Amino acid sequence: MSLISFSPTSLEFTFLAIIVSGFVFILTRWNSKTKKRLNLPPGPPGWPVVGNLFQFARSGKPFFEYVEELKKSYGPIFTLRMGTRTMIILSDASLVHEALIQRGALFASRPAENPTRTIFSCNKFTVNAAKYGSVWRSLRRNMVQNMLSSTRLKEFGSVRLAAMDKLIERIKSEAGENDCLIWVLRNARLAAFSILLEMCFGIQMDEESIEKMDEMMKTVLMTVDPRIDDYLPILAPFFSKERKRALEVRREQVDFVVGFIERRRRAIQNPGSDKTASSFSYLDT
Repeated sequence: MSLISFSPTSLEFTFLAIIVSGFVFILTRWNSKTKKRLNLPPGPPGWPVVGNLFQFARSGKPFFEYVEELKKSYGPIFTLRMGTRTMIILSDASLVHEALIQRGALFASRPAENPTRTIFSCNKFTVNAAKYGSVWRSLRRNMVQNMLSSTRLKEFGSVRLAAMDKLIERIKSEAGENDCLIWVLRNARLAAFSILLEMCFGIQMDEESIEKMDEMMKTVLMTVDPRIDDYLPILAPFFSKERKRALEVRREQVDFVVGFIERRRRAIQNPGSDKTASSFSYLDT
């Protein structure tokens, strides 16, 4: 258990946040006088330093429910200040279309990664983490041409058919063992995962490996789930245990994936040695 719990009822969090707020309040006031004020949409007033973190934490609601409540007071576009991060919330289809389509290039870049996510982003050199620019455009072009083009999708048609055959077999087996009850989401997820993994690595994986990869991705998602120190970096020393755990998860992820990379490398270096290897994979690019 961490030293500080990001919970609405956490006395430790509240007490520490008050101390931190008081400690840097004067500095914040001084900085606010020297910084140019941005013309941002209106939003709920917040505390110095922590912004609207307290209101969100004490609401006890999931973030999207909290935002939905604010929409009633501030309209379809408003500002939230979550610690050191400033968020502009859009909740209207026309505004989202304007921001992402009509002004896509202007808003295409990403904010700075939180410290935990940086561990898993390969120094922001992946298509889902790179800043908008030449690197991101190159990565995206490579992915579209080598994974998402109609030609490539046709090449992987046999992979999809094989995955569907296995899905049907798994559903039949599970239904027979559980009085016609099946776990739909799990089976569908494993089928989709098997397709994506074979497209990525160019080798067939057994069900155990697919399930292990699925569990690994779940662990990663839980590990990068935002914490209070992602919004208030000054609290990072109190979360050293969580950062250590994130590094361990990353090492486990890399060790697991390297095995498939080496297997693909052997298949390329020794054609015909792996009968399940496909002629092409995203990894080859």
